[in-house]
Amino acid sequence: MTTRHQQNVVNLLHAQHKRMTELIEEILSSAGTENSAAIRELMRLIAVHEATEEELVQRTVSAC
Repeated sequence: MTTRHQQNVVNLLHAQHKRMTELIEEILSSAGTENSAAIRELMRLIAVHEATEEELVQRTVSAC
């Protein structure tokens, strides 16, 4: 993976962290069915984020 690709991955992961934080804040500030869409989005984003880290970051770290 090139340095540019590594930076793109880091930027993506940071953006995902930011969005997850926003979703958690939204969930905590709303109640009941109002937050079900945010919960679904957070669950999806966590799965995507975990897969990204596992596939790209862990593989890169293991190669070092």
